[in-house]
Amino acid sequence: GINGQDVDTVFLLNEIKSVNTETTFDETLHQLKHDSSTLNNYIVNLLETQINGNFKNEIIYCMKIEALFPIISILFNDQTKVEIFVQIELNNEQLIERKVANDLHLPESIHGVHDIERLLVHVRSPPIFQHLLTYIRTWAQHMGLYGQVYGYLSGYCWAILCAHICHKHLSPIKSLSSIEEFSIDEFFSLVKQFFSTFAQFNWSADTFCLYPKSYKPVTYSGRPQIYQRGSMRIISPSPPFNNAARATKKSTRNLIIQGFQHVVQLLDSINTITTGDKSNALEQILDLNNDFPNEKMKSIVQLIISSETITEFDSWIGWIKSRLSFFFSDCEETCHYTFQSQNTIAYQSTKNKALYAIAFQVDLTTLQQCRKFTVCLQKFIDQVNSFVNRTTSMKFSLKIISIDDWKLEQIKPKS
Repeated sequence: GINGQDVDTVFLLNEIKSVNTETTFDETLHQLKHDSSTLNNYIVNLLETQINGNFKNEIIYCMKIEALFPIISILFNDQTKVEIFVQIELNNEQLIERKVANDLHLPESIHGVHDIERLLVHVRSPPIFQHLLTYIRTWAQHMGLYGQVYGYLSGYCWAILCAHICHKHLSPIKSLSSIEEFSIDEFFSLVKQFFSTFAQFNWSADTFCLYPKSYKPVTYSGRPQIYQRGSMRIISPSPPFNNAARATKKSTRNLIIQGFQHVVQLLDSINTITTGDKSNALEQILDLNNDFPNEKMKSIVQLIISSETITEFDSWIGWIKSRLSFFFSDCEETCHYTFQSQNTIAYQSTKNKALYAIAFQVDLTTLQQCRKFTVCLQKFIDQVNSFVNRTTSMKFSLKIISIDDWKLEQIKPKS
């Protein structure tokens, strides 16, 4: 990236059969060609050495940042900023044959890396962005608002939101000291901007994207536009600009908005004048806990999942998780019910048994007697039972209980 603009330059290192004498670089590539991680570090160190040697009189700094993948950040004397992202993918004949046989696209492993690249180029200061993202993700987990499979926002969605705040409210890095001197007051300002911005955003009607001018929704023949999926629309900055929040439902969207508003109300109710006040406020935000079930919920559908072995258990839970989104959609679209989903699986002391709960705003009797809901629930059960790798030890059952009865069960010792 150059001055915050995403500019991709790809160097293809191709092994050419030759009888000529190998260079040291050739020998190293041959030694490391089956170890992408070590080769990645070797290339990064080589680039860093060459840059510091050849441009030492033309740059203010050249630093390596250890993020999800290595980044070399360079600031030239004329304030041109260059960021080099290094990602190694090793292709061999067997790998290519396997991908072609399975009709997979090449290359597939670096797509997620490219998505993160665009964010890191956009944020102006990757280290501060990572600190903000860690803080926001911790808050979201505490509040029960984290996890795409449960209808909430994924880590990538939270990263996009944090990237916007950093780009809008941070200045580009001018020196290493500007990162080291980043204060509690400045970080508090970022956090406050995050919650005030997204508490006011019209999530029910508007689409959020980092690059509004370049965003062009893609239509696939015979299929609805991908960006239409999901009750929140947070557009990925990478083509084809899919909706990264497509798993969200109206119920979970409203809970996320309430989470944003809760923090804004908290900050309005406490002193945030001194540095000590701001530090205390940051702690109070992270002390907020998941209110499950909240005061509006009246009934619970509880899933009971078990298996004999850990391997089977993980596979079984993974399959059931993948079916939840369909059930959530049916509850809203067919029954018009508002729900609150847990964002964690409650593992029991036996290790091979787990519970999961979904709360509804209607009372127990209404839920049990609603024909449409019974149909939706049976559809969900049938989907769960259709797992092709299911063994006889993989057990699944559910029960519908009142909120009061569910709370009493939580008090009992786990078995």
